[in-house]
Amino acid sequence: MTTHFASPEIVRGSRVTLEEAVMATLPVTGSVEVQRDTPHREHPTHTHPVDETLLIIDGTITFTIGEQSWECDSGDRLLLPKGTLHSSVAGEQGCLYIIKLMESTPA
Repeated sequence: MTTHFASPEIVRGSRVTLEEAVMATLPVTGSVEVQRDTPHREHPTHTHPVDETLLIIDGTITFTIGEQSWECDSGDRLLLPKGTLHSSVAGEQGCLYIIKLMESTPA
């Protein structure tokens, strides 16, 4: 079963460890990506062909979608529908986060 997001959403949470973040996002079959951004690392505006969930572990990162920006820290999730134009900039201490790609899989 594939879950699709209707619109981008920030879900605020509480501090998580790397292991907790991996286990919270790891699909029954599949994998997640661990991403580390150095301080002020910028990801210019781009899209993805699949839905994504990003779970912040440590540090901060600011996501911008259209004219709106959100700063996220440990425990916060960004639910990002495929095709959404977005950018991000890591905070003063950089950022460590998990990315879960929501690809369609046969039932």
